[in-house]
Amino acid sequence: MQKIQSQGVHHITFVGADRQTSIDFWEGLLGMPFIFEQPNLDVPEQNHLYFDPGDGRLITVFTNENCQPDSTHNPEGVGNLHHIAFQVSRATFTQAKKRLDERGIGNTGEVDRGFMYSIYFRDPLGQLI
Repeated sequence: MQKIQSQGVHHITFVGADRQTSIDFWEGLLGMPFIFEQPNLDVPEQNHLYFDPGDGRLITVFTNENCQPDSTHNPEGVGNLHHIAFQVSRATFTQAKKRLDERGIGNTGEVDRGFMYSIYFRDPLGQLI
């Protein structure tokens, strides 16, 4: 049996709430330019927003204006996404806690993992970032 060979991640898609919540978070907080919008081709009452995380890949979000943000933490269980991590410059990382605090976004502060540093916080829909 031959393997299916990946050449990298093309995009990651989140299920969002309303359009503006996604734009405010992905572009407004995380600085990922909002580059494209189209209807969700599989679910006509949803839109599909595309954001550029800076590495040639995409973060996309399905939105529905009838859905309200729910910040309940996403479940941690077999088959569920635990968190998504992004690479940032050291200068941005050292300012991250202050920037999150200024926006009232709870976070862990700097966490030394021994081989990298992390800071954890949740998006408006409960996903750990």
